[in-house]
Amino acid sequence: MAAPIQRLAQMSYKFFSGQTRSNDLVTKETLHPLIHTLNEIKAEDLNFDPNEIIVRDKALIKVGRKVAPVSCMTVLQNSEFTLAVFVVKSGGSLPLHDHPHMFGLLKVISGSVQITSYTKVDPQSLPPDVEFTRSSPHIVTVKRNQDVVLAESDHCCFLSPSEGNFHEIKPLTDVAAFLDILAPPYNNTDRDCSYYKELPVQSPSPTQKDIRWLEEVGQPCSYWCDVIRYKGPSLNSKD
Repeated sequence: MAAPIQRLAQMSYKFFSGQTRSNDLVTKETLHPLIHTLNEIKAEDLNFDPNEIIVRDKALIKVGRKVAPVSCMTVLQNSEFTLAVFVVKSGGSLPLHDHPHMFGLLKVISGSVQITSYTKVDPQSLPPDVEFTRSSPHIVTVKRNQDVVLAESDHCCFLSPSEGNFHEIKPLTDVAAFLDILAPPYNNTDRDCSYYKELPVQSPSPTQKDIRWLEEVGQPCSYWCDVIRYKGPSLNSKD
């Protein structure tokens, strides 16, 4: 019998390969079997122990080494999707970034996180009293969504190319870890990661509500990842 993470990889390939990758065919409803499987995944299914990261980081600090605010463990990566675990330490975060033309499912497997997300909107659809004077191809008009707090007992978070595609993830515990499915994966052409900052809003109009503007910036110097090794059940690109 396949291990839970092997079943998750099999289902990910089924749902995100070939024509099923079309935005019109991939919805939260059609992904229900995959989401159900992901919601059952636990840290032990990956042979992942967050305490090992804590012990390792303490040892690095003891010898004067810098500790990465985020650690990344690639579980499986192919041309269709990426399975990876991100470990975010206290004081660190995955800074505000985007997933261009991508779907994302995020399941916390240790600790808890807060997700701040934004959905892109068409500026032409806004009421006439919502104005922003700065015009730049590096500024995106968005709607800020309600923040979400997730712990390992919660179901996964679903993000689509049109909903919540810009987000920031902060830990609410000393160490928080989550399993991420991204489909299709980043590449160096039309799906490269960009970083943003929310611009301050002065004298918002009554109809502005949650409308915000994000400005593209370089990768924050406070953010960097180190790599941890996946030690779970064996997988291959079509598992």
